[in-house]
Amino acid sequence: MMRRTTGHGWGRVAGLVAAAWLGLCLLAPEAAAHQLEEPGATLRRFALVVGSSEGGPGRERLRYAGSDALAMSRVLEELGGVAGADRVLLLEADHGALLAALQQMKTLVEAAEAPGVRRELVLYYSGHSDGDGLLPRGERFSYEDLRRALGAVPADVRIAILDSCGSGALTRYKGGVRRPAFLTDASSQVRGHAYLASSSADEVAQESDSIGASFFTHFLVTGLRGAADASGDGRVTLHEAYQFAFHETLARTERSQGGPQHAAYDIQLAGSGDLVMTDLRGSSVRLAVAEDVQGRLFVRDWGNQLVAELQKPGGRRLALGLAAGRYTFVLERPTQRFEAELTVTSKGGAELRAEHFVPVTLTRTAARGGEPVTAVADAPMLAVDMPTVPLNLSLVPPLSSTALWGGSGLNHVALGALAVRSLQLRGLGAAGGVGWVDGTMEGLQVSGIANVAGGEVLGLQAAIGGNLAFAGGTGGQVSAVFNIAEGDYTGFQLSTTANRSAARLRGAQVAAGINLTERLAGAQVGLINISGDVSGAQVGLINVAANVRGVQLGLINISDDVSVPIGLLSIVRKGRLAFEASSDDVLPLAVSLKYGSRTVYVLVTEGARLKDRSVRTLTLMGLGVHFPLGASERYYLDVDVGTQFIGGDEDGSLSRLRAMVGWELKRRFALFAGVSLNVYEPSSEEEDPDVSLLPQWKLGRGPDATRMWPGLLLGVRI
Repeated sequence: MMRRTTGHGWGRVAGLVAAAWLGLCLLAPEAAAHQLEEPGATLRRFALVVGSSEGGPGRERLRYAGSDALAMSRVLEELGGVAGADRVLLLEADHGALLAALQQMKTLVEAAEAPGVRRELVLYYSGHSDGDGLLPRGERFSYEDLRRALGAVPADVRIAILDSCGSGALTRYKGGVRRPAFLTDASSQVRGHAYLASSSADEVAQESDSIGASFFTHFLVTGLRGAADASGDGRVTLHEAYQFAFHETLARTERSQGGPQHAAYDIQLAGSGDLVMTDLRGSSVRLAVAEDVQGRLFVRDWGNQLVAELQKPGGRRLALGLAAGRYTFVLERPTQRFEAELTVTSKGGAELRAEHFVPVTLTRTAARGGEPVTAVADAPMLAVDMPTVPLNLSLVPPLSSTALWGGSGLNHVALGALAVRSLQLRGLGAAGGVGWVDGTMEGLQVSGIANVAGGEVLGLQAAIGGNLAFAGGTGGQVSAVFNIAEGDYTGFQLSTTANRSAARLRGAQVAAGINLTERLAGAQVGLINISGDVSGAQVGLINVAANVRGVQLGLINISDDVSVPIGLLSIVRKGRLAFEASSDDVLPLAVSLKYGSRTVYVLVTEGARLKDRSVRTLTLMGLGVHFPLGASERYYLDVDVGTQFIGGDEDGSLSRLRAMVGWELKRRFALFAGVSLNVYEPSSEEEDPDVSLLPQWKLGRGPDATRMWPGLLLGVRI
């Protein structure tokens, strides 16, 4: 997915030159999150954080605008010196809400005026835009109006960060003025503005499912958490954050479908030094990454959310400001992959060292038409060669044959009475209690209670209690209680209680209880199925998903979008919800509800008819298909099939196939007319000759013979 715009190309060279020039022109005061260096002068920072997924007709809904805004809001509060009372967070705001929020910021900043206090305003926007302005929920907020509204806020420094398509147009509105760096002078008073844009005026700003965020915000937040601290002083300046986000975003988008993405800027500040955006020195929750860790480092929290990504050079110590909790780390190098787990505490933080990592299998790949990928000869590597200990016999992990022989390594057979632990397993693992593999497991793990694999699973895990694979797998997991695969999984998960795959699952999840996965290509079968994007089917009592390319079959179906929803209640956020009033030869008055996807809908009708000088009500339920006619979609064809139960079993039942052509006169108001093919089955006790005034054909003999006839109908849709 990506945020799109149109215009004229910048070119890669221009973007790189812009990044180089920034080192000479970012001008602001040297300030920590709470205290300036000059005596008695303090800083109060305000933040307006906006996320808007909708861009109006013809623009794809963004998946990560809201989560990007939340990530930026958290880092500004945790490390950027923004108090909760000085922050305004807007999600899915329109033009009016954004304008009102800017007025609210003006009031807050005005009230904070005090001698010796420098006031700063940070505006962050993630959403749709084009070359002329922002597009919150499709309503244009021009860059000229934005500059005017920001200028009305009486702040000494205004920082605007726009992560949207063509947002670089804001920076060229007046043109960024490149100025030489000022001499360091702590007594200088800085005033002016700094505008950062995720893309140039003619580029798309892209977001990615693999990182669960937009590229620019992802790397900007990572940089603000400490990855951009090139000087190693525990503070991240605006200059450092921009440089980090610029280069990382460009590197990750050079080969993307949307093309290279160059961040842009417009800096017009009078003052000296670098503006400090985040300060890690006062945070007790810090992760120190040691000098011996080298490679592409990915940091995920215990919920498998990617919170940081960076290229960690060897020989340099790095600090990251993270929330307290358990984290998993992936270190990637050419042909090699390492994983580690570590808890960052609120007192003392933690230190990540090379010894914490264990190697896992990295699939050997080849570029199309090229040679297989190989390691860079001069790149220092963590050692992956390990001793092979063919047989590991264990009572519990400390009392094992590998420990007695003075080491551990790759096992081909690992047998444990209560528990057995291997660094890697390629073969058979069996235990009466728990079988544990730190790295990759290839083969078969069978345990009485649980199997755990810290790396990939290439084979089968079978246990009475549970199976866990934290880096995905290819094969199967069979358990009586639960299965968890925190990564890419190809195969199946079978459990009587619960299955969970935190990333992509290709294959099937089958459980008598609950299935959970972030992305599914295959099938989920269970009482409750919860997934992100689905390509295939969800079958259960309750199905919940984001975008479903396939079928949701259940009592209750909930999704953002779905191809075919089949259930008593299908709630589709991007789908159809229409009310109709109609009249036909059977029901002089009927009210219908159509709900479901944009193509397939569920039909529920409550109708009334006269019989024996009394009013009889009936209910119809069915399934239909909606076909837009023409590009404008003002005309449409609905075809549905349903069954009516007339007055209960004592009267009989009616089934019908209907085809209706509609004409939308205005939005949410249409006229329609159509034909129907009706099949009536009387009860064995009584025939109803007045079910329709139109001619009918009997398909058999006797009073209980089935009858068929064509009918007419017309109505209005709201």
